[in-house]
Amino acid sequence: MNAHTYMIDVDLSKHPLHSTFIHNRQAAMGSPHMQQSSAAATRKINALQALRAYAAISVMLGHGILEFHTTKGMVMPFNEFPLIAGVDIFFVLSGFVMYYTSEEMFGRPKAVLEFWRRRFIRLVPLYWFFTSLMVAVLLFLGNHVRSTEFNLWNVISSYLFIPSERPGGRIAPVLSLGWTLNYEVFFYFSFGLLLLFNKRNGLICLILSYLCLIVVSSLYNFSSVPVRFWGNSIIFEFIFGVLLGTLRVRVDLQKSLSFCLAIFLLGLIILLLGCNLEVPRFVKGGLPAALMVYAALALPLSADRKIPGWIILLGDSSYALYLCHRFVLRIVTIFFVEVTVPAGGQIFLYVFMTLSGSVILSIMVHKFIERPFLQLFSSKKRRYGKVKSSIIGDASINALN
Repeated sequence: MNAHTYMIDVDLSKHPLHSTFIHNRQAAMGSPHMQQSSAAATRKINALQALRAYAAISVMLGHGILEFHTTKGMVMPFNEFPLIAGVDIFFVLSGFVMYYTSEEMFGRPKAVLEFWRRRFIRLVPLYWFFTSLMVAVLLFLGNHVRSTEFNLWNVISSYLFIPSERPGGRIAPVLSLGWTLNYEVFFYFSFGLLLLFNKRNGLICLILSYLCLIVVSSLYNFSSVPVRFWGNSIIFEFIFGVLLGTLRVRVDLQKSLSFCLAIFLLGLIILLLGCNLEVPRFVKGGLPAALMVYAALALPLSADRKIPGWIILLGDSSYALYLCHRFVLRIVTIFFVEVTVPAGGQIFLYVFMTLSGSVILSIMVHKFIERPFLQLFSSKKRRYGKVKSSIIGDASINALN
């Protein structure tokens, strides 16, 4: 998401096997406190939507400011990592939501294909739409594209979510933002397989397999591009989210508003202070992201319900924003090349135009393209009930981005 994939909103009252899930919890835990916790667990978590909106806009601003300075031949006045680290938030969110909405599916072999089907519906159609748009731009307007060349294998691998090298050596799909979605799909595939096991064994296998992949990839210089790509330590950010999911289903995380704000600010401060450190991405990006997601999950219900509807809408549109903002950036950049703008106000006008244009376009894409896609592919009756979800995307991380 870039960032980023992520990219999920959850109405937990529509959790798979929800009625059985709640009945079993109340029967086993019978106390009024636990019944209250179970009821709270079924609500839609607006704070996660707000966090998705924050992550997507942050990534867009990071890319926009970097694009402006690159086009002008100027050096960035600051490190853009804290902005593009919105991708890391998407990854942690994906890990949380996948576990939290699927934890009752562990040990059910037929749940694997159902899980993959849902992920395909949520992630793939819109990504393929914008990938196709990018291919069309390369074929017919290639002279206006700055850093991407048409390459047949790069295009094919982009549709298949297989990491591949561009002619210049960068590992990225034809729609560069899709690099995060290659991580998202890898996580969805591996997480789906683990539904074959019981919950405990599945989680142990997931954590150990990711650790082994990271360690082996760091020790050996593999020639395989997918192995080198998926062996990046950033994949452990999904584990952070999964661990938050296991915590959420066991205890009521709600804290005071001041506590949540303090935890969120702590994550932001760590992100700002650590952006120049030479440490793995999952440390300087993933740990702050995990703190921010925890803060959103711990937000008291009274505060969560007061989150404005327009912020929820931005969260709903965050996947579209992640995928479409590069097109807006390029159009505005070309405009700035062709039109004379007073030097003093260029950066402010550029940010305003790219931000407003990207947000407006993303809402339109969400309403008139993404939602019809979801309705079209979701019409078939599902074995495990209806789950309202969207990724991340999953900008994606970019998907990371």
